[in-house]
Amino acid sequence: MDIREKGYRHWEGELKSSHLNWLPIALNGVKTVFKKKYAKLIFSLSASTFFIFLAAVYVSTKPELKILSELVRLLKSDAELFKTFYANGFLIFMLVILSIFSGADLISADLKFKAFPLYFARPLSRGDYLTGKFAIVLFYLLSFTLMPGILLLLFKMLFTGSLTVSPLLLLAILVFPVIECVCLASLTLALSILSPNTKFIQIAIFLVYMFSNNLAQILKAIFKSDYFFLVSLSGNIRQLGCFLFGVQPAYAFPAWLSLLLPLVISGLSFWLLVWRIRKAEAGA
Repeated sequence: MDIREKGYRHWEGELKSSHLNWLPIALNGVKTVFKKKYAKLIFSLSASTFFIFLAAVYVSTKPELKILSELVRLLKSDAELFKTFYANGFLIFMLVILSIFSGADLISADLKFKAFPLYFARPLSRGDYLTGKFAIVLFYLLSFTLMPGILLLLFKMLFTGSLTVSPLLLLAILVFPVIECVCLASLTLALSILSPNTKFIQIAIFLVYMFSNNLAQILKAIFKSDYFFLVSLSGNIRQLGCFLFGVQPAYAFPAWLSLLLPLVISGLSFWLLVWRIRKAEAGA
């Protein structure tokens, strides 16, 4: 065995790439968000919609019960049930709050503390970094949309005693929350990378949600056209839900057009994220 003198010598190891380099970022971020102040309050409010709809599904199988009769009357079909669950105003509002709570500081904090050199000094690519951050926001958003939607479907089968479900309905239950959450998560991260001031980012995300909806309502009142709801974040989510679940559109324009805004937001957000990270890394 060779005996080497003390001193500097070149490292002879080998860096191996892995498709899971993003996982430690995601796991640490999920734990950090869960430990934040007011986390349990926000999670409870976000989950309240599921329990209300679960009670409505149960009551619908018990005609003698009069509780939530108005909600039961509105949910005439399975498609209407899940469209209303995913696209109701309160859940959309809570998803925006959840996006702010879980994602507003994910990148702005790294900008504030100039952490990019520490990240990229490791065998970590920009894609790994963004995937890890993106997974944090998606974890919490899907936890209160996709997972409750699947549970609602399972409980409905249990209460009614029927295991039949339309393949198109099942596809919509799985696809719609993913589109909704990817759009919100990408918008959140894109705004998070614009400034190291987390408070500013939190206000900006909320204002985008409120301003887009208010602007659409003002333009609709002036020009008497529902097409202006294409600029509304919540309006597009509702209309897209109508399209995917095959129910009557909420607004008087082709429902498939509401797929454009989520795609545009997601595409522009990813481009902005990659561009800003490259710029910040070069300036570090």
